[in-house]
Amino acid sequence: MSQLATFLSNLHSDTRSMTAYSVLQLKQAVILKVLHLLGWDAFDISKVQADHSAGGITVDYALQTPTSGMIFLHIIKPLDDSTREQQEKIVKLAGAENVRIAVLTDGVHWEMFAPAVRGTLNEKQFAKFNIHEQSADECDHLLKHYLSHRIAVSGTAFTRAEKICSERLKKKNANLSTALSDAWASVIQEFETIFVELLVVETKRLFGHEEKIETVQKFFSRFLSMTTGEISHAKRMKYDPADTSLAEAWSALSMQLDPLFVELMVMDIEKTHGFIPEKESVTAYLQTLRGLQDQAVDNAKRLKEA
Repeated sequence: MSQLATFLSNLHSDTRSMTAYSVLQLKQAVILKVLHLLGWDAFDISKVQADHSAGGITVDYALQTPTSGMIFLHIIKPLDDSTREQQEKIVKLAGAENVRIAVLTDGVHWEMFAPAVRGTLNEKQFAKFNIHEQSADECDHLLKHYLSHRIAVSGTAFTRAEKICSERLKKKNANLSTALSDAWASVIQEFETIFVELLVVETKRLFGHEEKIETVQKFFSRFLSMTTGEISHAKRMKYDPADTSLAEAWSALSMQLDPLFVELMVMDIEKTHGFIPEKESVTAYLQTLRGLQDQAVDNAKRLKEA
């Protein structure tokens, strides 16, 4: 067992001391010891700068590397949801200062972030551990993997961190794309009867004549077949010139219904896929569909006028 693992094992056994430590005691008893065992010379201010000032905020430690970038290490007690605003502030500051890794800890909980990655605080996080709940070897591995002096100076730590976030973002985007398609299909099919009735009313309002309900149902069925799949499938959206009035009326109606679509799709994704998407992502999906819809309408009008 390494010296660091042994030290972490001792901390693991002592479930009371760290939570009672003040910030100054935590720095002296835990943080400086961990940095030392990771190969950082805490007495060399060119490598470890205490009370680093940036953007009007004082960060407990700024770990310097000659060419690869900087690491922030900051204590926030307690490190939980009650201090999330503070956490976001430090990580945001780190991003503004071109810091490659930001580490937040209360001594027991350790969380690591890649500030340069776009997204929420959770999306920037690439590693975390709890000294009291995880084994000393596991904590030892994570600390060395990302924070050892040798790994940081080589730039490997930053590459590893940003790769984890990048791969997770790709997976999230793939899952989001599927979830959006599923939610749209679910909403538009569940409330088809209502949308058909609203479309009859909207067509009469815009063009002064009332379409037969059967005609509107057939149009809406064709619309469903074109849009309840991947966006790439919707790109082949094409209307018959005879459908122009209904297609225009649906464009106008769907724009009015957008806020409702967003709420219903968010609820469907949470229920079906187990996560809550950002409303901006849902809105962007609907805007893409509308763009394809408007293009298809324009093409149908040109054919009708030819």
